Amino acid sequence: MVKFSSEFRAKVVLEYLDGGGGTHELAKKYGIGSHTTILNWVNQYEKYGAKAFEIRSPKVVYDGKFKLEVLEWMWRNRASLPETALHFNISTPSTIWFWKRTYEEEGVEALYKRRGRPTQMTAKDKHQRGGNEDSSELEKLQRENRLLRIENEYLKKLRALIQESEDTDKNKRR
Repeated sequence: MVKFSSEFRAKVVLEYLDGGGGTHELAKKYGIGSHTTILNWVNQYEKYGAKAFEIRSPKVVYDGKFKLEVLEWMWRNRASLPETALHFNISTPSTIWFWKRTYEEEGVEALYKRRGRPTQMTAKDKHQRGGNEDSSELEKLQRENRLLRIENEYLKKLRALIQESEDTDKNKRR
């Protein structure tokens, strides 16, 4: 269920853009929990226009390849969850947070799992899919390898920045 209608979001954003108040004032005025919610709406509106507020079908299913692409982009660009959601036009950053947590706890394979009850396959379907399993397994392993490389690169840079900060602190003390 959507907490705020698309019309309401558009009204608040247009009021903000017309100079009708800052994000803090508008959040208080309209009973919105956080002023950053309004900032996110403004960013969505500026990037995608009025269609940014269209309520999406709850049946939208993102495939594992897309989820992995989103996470790779976020890590490669050191982007925040809201920035990543805006870049890929994903309605809520918490969706990406969930994918990230799933990846960290269960690995790449978990991103490819479908929710819900598995479909019943006939013997013919199983036979036809048999040849693709090896290639899809190889693709998944290659994606996981690429993602781990990106993650390692990110961690190395993070360690270097921490070390650099510690070195500057030591030099200041001397």
